[in-house]
This record gives sequence, C-alpha cells and structure tokens, in this order.
Amino acid sequence: MSSYRFIRAQSDLSDYLESIRDAKRIDFDTEFITDSRYRTILCLVQAVTEYGPILIDPLAVGDMTPFWNRLCDPQTLVTAHSARSEMEFCYKAIHRLPENLFDIQLAAGFVGIDYPSSLKKLLNDTLHINLPKAETRTDWQARPLSILQIEYALNDVLYLTRVTDKLQTRLEKMGRYAWFKEETRDYLARMVNSFTGSKWQRIPGISKLDRRGLAIARELWHWREEKARQDRRNSFQILRNDVIIELAKLKTTDPNRLGELRSIHRRSDSAMYLEELPRIVELGLTLPESELPDFPPGLSYPNYPIASSWLLSILHSEAKKASMAPSVLASLQDAREMIAYSAGTLPENVTPRLLTGWRRELLGSLPEEILAGKRSVSFDLEHPESPLRLN
Repeated sequence: MSSYRFIRAQSDLSDYLESIRDAKRIDFDTEFITDSRYRTILCLVQAVTEYGPILIDPLAVGDMTPFWNRLCDPQTLVTAHSARSEMEFCYKAIHRLPENLFDIQLAAGFVGIDYPSSLKKLLNDTLHINLPKAETRTDWQARPLSILQIEYALNDVLYLTRVTDKLQTRLEKMGRYAWFKEETRDYLARMVNSFTGSKWQRIPGISKLDRRGLAIARELWHWREEKARQDRRNSFQILRNDVIIELAKLKTTDPNRLGELRSIHRRSDSAMYLEELPRIVELGLTLPESELPDFPPGLSYPNYPIASSWLLSILHSEAKKASMAPSVLASLQDAREMIAYSAGTLPENVTPRLLTGWRRELLGSLPEEILAGKRSVSFDLEHPESPLRLN
C-alpha cells in the first residue's frame, strides 16, 4: 500500500492545504453513507496531488469548508470519477463548484467508452488495471478504518492522474476536447439546478397529474421531507414516490378511502398517516386556482413516446459510428424535445439540445432531415452495434 498522510484535525487540514498551495491538480473521491438516513454523511475524503496521497476524516475534522474552497481554485485541475455526489457536498458547503473539473466518466463517453462506466471498467479499458472493489458496501462511518478500507479508498484516486492524461490525449487527438469542456459546463449547471430547484417536480409519474394533482403532490413531498428531517430517516421510508402520485390522483381526504391503500394500512404507524395525510391533501385541494403550480417545463408539451424512442434509436446508432457513447450524445428527453420542436408544440423559449453546441456540430441537420422524411432508415445486421443505416 502507498504511503499517505491522514488528516484528523482542523489544524492539520489547514497545514496540509497550505503545503499544497502550489499544486496544479487535485485528484479526489469521497466515501459516504446514506442508508436509512435523511442526510448523506460524508465519512472520508481521499485525494492525490503532486505532493502525494492524503486521507481526510471529515467526522474528526468537522469543518471541511477550506478543502472545498481549495478545490474551487480556477488554476487547479480537479479530477474525479462520476463526481455528482462530490459536487453536491461541495455546493452545499460553499455554494460554488470547481471551474476546472475533469470527470473521467464523462470524458470517457466522448472517446467511445460506455457511459456511465464504473471506475473499475475505466481503469481496465485505459490502463489495463483490474481494481479490486471488495469494500463497496463497507461501513465508512465506523472507526478505526481497517487496512482494507484504507487501501480501497486510496485505490480510487491513485490512478486518476494516469487515466486523465490518457483521456485528455484521446480527446485532443479526436478533436473533442472543446466538446467535452462545453458538456462539462452544462453538466455542472444541471447539477446546480438539481441541488437548488424544485425537487418535487422530478417525482417519477408527475407528468400523469393535472394541476390540482401537482398541488397535492407538492404538499405531500414537502410534508415527507420535513418529517424525514425531523426523524432523521430516509424520505422514502416515510412515503414512497409512487404513493405520492397515487394520493395526488385520488384527490380524497376520506381516511377510510386512504386506509384502503396497501402502502398505508400495512404500516405499523398507519394511524398517524390516516390522521396526517387528509390534512396534507386538503392543503392541495383548497389551494386557489390562481396559485396552482404550473407543469414543469419538460412536461408542458406532449410526450410522443413512440416517436421519441424511434428517433433516439437512430441517434444512438449514429453515436456508435462516431465513437461516441450514445447516452452522452442524446437522452430520451433530447429526442422528445426534438420531436416536439418538429411538431410545433415545443415552447418558444426552449431550444432542443440536439440543435445547439457540439451536438449540432456533430449531427448537423440530421435530426431535422430525419423528421422531415428526407432520410430513410434501413437495417444492416452485419454491424449489430450500430445496425441502423441512414440513406
């Protein structure tokens, strides 16, 4: 196992950050737990700079703000794998994100490696290293950490510099580094929106509700989150998303009717729910019409499920031919926006992502030509990875 420094005190963290003041890059990762808890607990930070590897114990240090501020130095290259959770810790601490982030999972998608790919797969594909992952389900809050836990944590960062260098070289060779940087900016902007936006609007099935149903779902979501915070429990243990949608569709405050729901009457604490839920549903039912929530932007136009899936299949086939991870090029939502744009139902203030930035550069006018019937599609089963051929 590599030698490393272990930070367990605030003063030691300050000293360490001073010692890497001139570092040009920081490769880092985190370990955390979320099981049966309302809030995710950051348990360990592991990092590597030109000055060597480091482990930081947030449970002992307490205030991690200086570390997050150091990551946001615009002169420092910050590398990580699938960095959403790490970015959420950073944003919640200082309301900023690193300006110079290199997420190797996203970068790999631009050079034709499947997205999303695990760190184990990326190390295997780029460096031919088979990384053991035996401690994935370990209890990172327990102290002291075992030798195996420490080795696992360090392995998550020790190879990031080499992977990053490999991917940077491939991005530049393929002329896609600027595309990757553009997507990273959008990636970070979407993260901030998800950290700060109306999370109740992202409940699966929300598109099936009318505006009154949206009001009920919103009230139930806020009640659930507050109760989860008070009880320090996972919010889904309080009320599942599918139950919120079901209650919003029923639009009833009748305890007998609510008690007929399997997800309610099977609970040991069902009496509390039959007392609380009618009151919460009532808040949504009595809200004045003028104050009902509007549909989220992505739900304010028709869904076009069959057409969207058809277009997405063609785009994903084209991505394979271009050595691009299909899910980086286009999502089902992207295809849906494009169909709505072609049908004239997309809101005027929304521009399909497929018609902007690097996606426009890669695809050109292909999406419009397909939807206008100017290109036909045939099958080439000799190439099963990308069997759709545009004529």
